[in-house]
Amino acid sequence: MDILENVAAFDKHIHPKPVLAVGNFDGVHRGHQAILREVIGRAGEIGGTSMVLTFKPHPLQMLAPEHAPPLLTTHAQKMRLIAALGITVGVCVPFTEQFARQEPMVFVRDMLCHRLGVHDLVVGHDFRFGHRRMGTVAFLQEQAALFGYRVTVMPAIMQDAMVVSSSTIRRLLQDGHVEQAARLLGRSYTIEGPVVVECHLAKPGLPIAAIRPINALIPRTGVYAVRVAWDNRRYPGVAHVDYHLAFGSEAPRVQIHLFDVVLQRDFVTSHPAAPGCAYDGTDRRHGSAAVYTGHAPRPREA
Repeated sequence: MDILENVAAFDKHIHPKPVLAVGNFDGVHRGHQAILREVIGRAGEIGGTSMVLTFKPHPLQMLAPEHAPPLLTTHAQKMRLIAALGITVGVCVPFTEQFARQEPMVFVRDMLCHRLGVHDLVVGHDFRFGHRRMGTVAFLQEQAALFGYRVTVMPAIMQDAMVVSSSTIRRLLQDGHVEQAARLLGRSYTIEGPVVVECHLAKPGLPIAAIRPINALIPRTGVYAVRVAWDNRRYPGVAHVDYHLAFGSEAPRVQIHLFDVVLQRDFVTSHPAAPGCAYDGTDRRHGSAAVYTGHAPRPREA
């Protein structure tokens, strides 16, 4: 997927007939996936370009930081997940105060139509945009005849008698319901970060490996069955999620215990007793790992 860091980098001649989805896409859950697959299918039908337009940072992080939710994915994780579905172009719009003040008509006319030349627009049933979120699906449909684009509105996706949404998934994870969250996501929830080797507080001299998460949302304190992505492979194990002062302040910590004793020893000894290199969103470098949560065999309070 070509990732463009601003709309100005987009060339309509290189990417004709854009079929576009617009949104935050935090978590890239099953509802988002349905939208993106519709985009890909429609682009294939008309010989167009499948595209996503998303925002950085999340609008609430700029407009009302005190009310901004902990995000399910970092920006790099989100773009990787979108790319994995087969989208051709991802456009990241810097979400600034000036952008937030745009009237819905300005966004549709200047950005979607004049700048991007949108051919088809695919949005969720509850999509809102523009200043004070005044832009609605109905407004997009009204302007379609004027500007000559087509609008497809995707219905809500239901799972376990719940509407699939980022906010619902956040709540499930915060309550420790990782299996149910995975059903709404369409995959296991993933935590990534550099690996730090610590001393075992109860058994001095016994080192343990912990991940310092780069993800903002960590499941509820407890013990979870996981798969650990390390050295280009995945290994089964358990993770103990808690909060600790080991990183200079009370921060979330994910202790890793692989089922294979030899692998666990190698995992611990191959990482330094200090934060490893930061995960850069393009590859898992030496000193970092990803944890795919499974279920909670022994949930417990902090």
